[in-house]
Amino acid sequence: MESIFKGVDEDRTAIKAERVLKGYRKWLLRARKVNFNLQSPAMDGMPKSTSYRNPIEAKHVNKWNAEFMAKLVVNVIKGIVIDEKTEIYSELLMLFYIKNYSKTKCMITLNISDKTFNKYLKQAQLTFAEVYPDKVENLLVKKYEPEVVEHYDED
Repeated sequence: MESIFKGVDEDRTAIKAERVLKGYRKWLLRARKVNFNLQSPAMDGMPKSTSYRNPIEAKHVNKWNAEFMAKLVVNVIKGIVIDEKTEIYSELLMLFYIKNYSKTKCMITLNISDKTFNKYLKQAQLTFAEVYPDKVENLLVKKYEPEVVEHYDED
């Protein structure tokens, strides 16, 4: 059987998918963050420079973005189900990344061995990367595509 991931660097793609999946908990906590918008009025009578920044709006936008990303991860995991095999992949991702089960607890719950867990996890990550919307981020890394290395000048 030919892989649907022909031409894809599976290792680098799995790493990118894992980064997004691991970000779920961070986004969920940010989405649930309670913000208090109480501010003391400025009454000193001194002229102030005009500010075009709205910090309250920025807080709401950040919260909505985090909520969007958390829901997106869950919806993509649910969206990878097309047959029995991908249903197992979806369940594995839900248990491991969303419910934060340990590897051992996932293996017991799914009744699979350590070797099978590792194989299924990689395939699940690749399938997740395939379904994840390119408009948000393209997680698929093509073979022979140079790796982008960020470096910063210290000047």
